[in-house]
Amino acid sequence: MQQELALEGTSNLTVIQGELQKISFQNSENGWTVARLRTSDAEPIVTVVGHFGKIRPGEFCEVHGEWTENKKFGKQFKALHINIIYPKSVAGILRYLKSGVIKGIGEKTAEAIVKHFGDQTLEVLDNDPDRLLSIPKIGKRKKIEIIRAWNERKKFRDVEIFLSANGISPAFITRIIRIYGADAPERVQQDPYCLARDVPGIGFISADAVAQQVGIELDSPLRVKAALSYQLEVAEGEGHCFQTRDQLNDSLSILLKIPRVRVEELLENALGELLETESIVFDEAPGIGDVYYSKACFDAEAMVASQVARLLSAPMPNEPGSGDRIERWLKSYSEASGQPFSPEQLAAVKTAVESRVFILTGGPGVGKTTTANAIIRLLIKMGRSVSLGAPTGRAAQRLSEVAAVGAKTIHRLLEWSASEHTFLRDEVNPLDSQVVIIDEASMLDIHLAAALMRSLKPNGQIIFIGDVDQLPSVGPGNVLRDLIESKAVPFTKLAQIFRQAAGSAIVQAAHMINRGEIPVFPEANNTDCQFLIIDDPADIKDAIKTLVHTTLPKSGYDPIKDIQVLTPMNRGPLGTHVLNEDLQNLLNPPAAGIGEKLETDNQIFRPGDKVIQTVNNYDLNVFNGDIGYIEHAGFDGGQLLVNFVDRKITYTKDDAYDLKLAYAITIHKAQGSEFPVVIIPVSMQHFIMLQRNLIYTALTRARKLAILIGTPTALLQAIKTQTSLKRQTLLVQRLNREP
Repeated sequence: MQQELALEGTSNLTVIQGELQKISFQNSENGWTVARLRTSDAEPIVTVVGHFGKIRPGEFCEVHGEWTENKKFGKQFKALHINIIYPKSVAGILRYLKSGVIKGIGEKTAEAIVKHFGDQTLEVLDNDPDRLLSIPKIGKRKKIEIIRAWNERKKFRDVEIFLSANGISPAFITRIIRIYGADAPERVQQDPYCLARDVPGIGFISADAVAQQVGIELDSPLRVKAALSYQLEVAEGEGHCFQTRDQLNDSLSILLKIPRVRVEELLENALGELLETESIVFDEAPGIGDVYYSKACFDAEAMVASQVARLLSAPMPNEPGSGDRIERWLKSYSEASGQPFSPEQLAAVKTAVESRVFILTGGPGVGKTTTANAIIRLLIKMGRSVSLGAPTGRAAQRLSEVAAVGAKTIHRLLEWSASEHTFLRDEVNPLDSQVVIIDEASMLDIHLAAALMRSLKPNGQIIFIGDVDQLPSVGPGNVLRDLIESKAVPFTKLAQIFRQAAGSAIVQAAHMINRGEIPVFPEANNTDCQFLIIDDPADIKDAIKTLVHTTLPKSGYDPIKDIQVLTPMNRGPLGTHVLNEDLQNLLNPPAAGIGEKLETDNQIFRPGDKVIQTVNNYDLNVFNGDIGYIEHAGFDGGQLLVNFVDRKITYTKDDAYDLKLAYAITIHKAQGSEFPVVIIPVSMQHFIMLQRNLIYTALTRARKLAILIGTPTALLQAIKTQTSLKRQTLLVQRLNREP
């Protein structure tokens, strides 16, 4: 039944009651929902729009709002406030219990209960649940299961409504309840910013919106301290380890919407409190002045500097005649493998085995892999135990294929414990190997580098291998570049392009781009590096789809497993969102008669889809950038089974919000991976992201074929732009002042 009335303190508000039939659409970021509500069996189903909580189909609700007319969709009811209520009719109660909202009550059990108790069913569940035992086939165990689920649903229903009413999206409500339980409303009212600290995926902006809802003042110390911590997080997300006082004043004034003069006063007080509790750390930077770190970032940078200095000051064992033995072995190895070494390669191998810390760097085709393999084999020949690691699963797999020793991801190497949220390998429990070799070291941020250095034996060695000219780490720091620029660490930068690589147009183009030169692309279609000149973004997208779906598969490439589209951005007509939707529909459309799928965050996952993990999930042991393939979708209550390189992971629907389709991924996400074929849109649509090292990194992800599609203007813009190299770190200075 529909009931129209005016609420106290409002005018012309309407209240309708009914059963939620269907969620037609829900935005996981802001909770905006389009739903279908049955107000009575005799009246038409109503379209309701508004910000909903985690109300499920089958539940009954009372909706306060107003009727509106949408030009496209017609008459709608705009919800301003929603309460969940119990259905009153026998038919409504039966539909409610049969909907599956109460775990343990399926269709047959619901029918039996309602048949027995009629319109008194919900009162019995609330006040006299022992009466369930009077129903045949419901024993004590089943009764306990039903009542536990009923009470749990009742307890958390009010929590969900509170969180939803304060602007928290459905995607995060389950996570919040998992962390705080029934205490969530009290915790959030006392300190809304706890959401940013404790709940993965919720940042200051979302928590601040909740804070305004519950009445936190704009200049509240609570708000300023939270904003300060957030601003340091933002800086770390941009690759910086610290912020100056002026930077904090400027950014906080904008963020808090408070005049800078007032912010300076508020910041002074906030800094005092946070420094006292050691939540942040103050330091002095030569030529810069006062700088501020998060404690974790400061400790990590200091750890890397002190451990590198400690290793460099420790003498290597003096083995008489070892130099001659090394040269004889290298000569023998070169002859046996048929791979002659250049003088710089020979020097690199010799320096690597004789140094506590060593860096091997260089671009594509210069023999890094050959040199690294020689280093590994020589170390083993010398009787030293060796462990190999890489930041990503794909990089570790590739290293294993070319080396004499199996490689692991760094998280597996250091034995990440999901239960303890820490690495088990550290100073107290160091790695067993004498030598640790890390490939794709340009991806190391300061935190992972610190964990590595902490895990080494006191008399250990570490060798970093990577291309310093590729994109730096996603996280804070520029570890590989800083270690090289400090001149404290021995390193070799290989530069000679070998004959077998010199014939590769990919290698030639990559080196020219890295030098700031415009590459010359061969006109022949049989070259391994092509540039298709297309102006219009829509035409670029069509060309990508044709290449992936039709042209390249004719040459024997698997369109899903062999071909990877790499694009600078997520948004826009050539961003990952649009490209993934188009490529999924082209390469993995819904199979006729098969309804297996899982929907999250405006994405539909199907068996066969290629997906990428977008954040570290230490509980599942999957990490940012891991790429896998869905084997099952929507099974066992709405889960996904994803096959990664070395393991299969089962995702709940909540965990699956961190997965994205991966037919197209950003170039940043491709770091540490290689693909047989890469397709790279190069358009002025991505103007803000066009950087030399971005295009260089994308090009060097291709093993067999690279195809750039776009305009010469955009490519030139990228080649001449080098603004992303400078990051605010003090690692170089710390290395140079360590004793």
